[in-house]
Amino acid sequence: MELHTMLYSKDKNEVLKALKIIENEKRDVFAKELLVILKNENDIIIQESIIYTLKHLNLDSISDDIFLELLKEENLLLKELMLSLLSFSKKMKVLSKLLESEDKDFRKYALDGLYRTDAKEAIPLIAKCLDDSDINNQIAAVEYLGLLGARKYAEKIALKLSNTKNLFLISTILETLSIIGNENTDRIVSEKLKTINSTYLYIPYAKYIFKRKDMYECVEFFKRSEKKELILKEFLDFLSKHAKKIYIYSKLKKEILDILSELLKENIPDEYKYDILIILNNLLEDEIVEILKNNIVHLKNEGLIAAVEIVNERKIISLKKEMLNKINELPEQMKFMAEEIFKDLEIEE
Repeated sequence: MELHTMLYSKDKNEVLKALKIIENEKRDVFAKELLVILKNENDIIIQESIIYTLKHLNLDSISDDIFLELLKEENLLLKELMLSLLSFSKKMKVLSKLLESEDKDFRKYALDGLYRTDAKEAIPLIAKCLDDSDINNQIAAVEYLGLLGARKYAEKIALKLSNTKNLFLISTILETLSIIGNENTDRIVSEKLKTINSTYLYIPYAKYIFKRKDMYECVEFFKRSEKKELILKEFLDFLSKHAKKIYIYSKLKKEILDILSELLKENIPDEYKYDILIILNNLLEDEIVEILKNNIVHLKNEGLIAAVEIVNERKIISLKKEMLNKINELPEQMKFMAEEIFKDLEIEE
């Protein structure tokens, strides 16, 4: 059967066979026709197959207007498929034209497509939307520039803090500057966010601090915080990441050990106590035995499982009896897990 006839067959399998041939044989001459078929096709499998085939063809001879026309279709899946194609083919000219649209949604499609190209040439085009009239497009531009490592725009992004009260935009700026920020943007952030009154901003600000500041400043920030419960996860993630560095600074290490030991006694989520004990285990030698003895009473669920793992790993036989008594308080599944961990650890007589 002729390839052209197969493409228009009512038999879906014939259409898919035709697409496979076009893909394998790089039949670029069919590219424009496939775009026309795509516009009128309702079968999702065939739509996706057409896009997949087009990604293997040379599209340079296709008019930009055809792509733009398909992007303006009401069908959301078709828009998504076209963005996928444009991004894969790095059709910068088409996407930059879309940025000039009066429709904020089309500008957002262009932003998404440009980001997906993962190309350096996309960065200045995305940066145009830092001044977009739509706040959501500004937010997307800030986020994408951070993810693409566009350090050239760090200061412009930081200065946006001066003229916005939008919490989501501020949060995104902080996240982006934690990736591409510099000393100058750090000063701008410090000046603009001297006090954080919004609970919503506290976590993104903490993430920014834990990525941008040195270890001493990060520990001081946590110690001074009046909302430790909000940023505890971020603080523990920071400590886990930098455990090897902390180990060599004796004064800092002592300060962190004191903070973590006190947290074990507090009413915090059990999964955080698990993380704390794992961090302590990485920072301490024989002192971990004393930490466990002093805090068994404060441990349950995940926290107790961490203690069991440490006792087993370090073969602290002297604590096994006490642990076995304690794990009877665990939910059945966790109790079984703890007993399995202890199976080969002999009890000290």
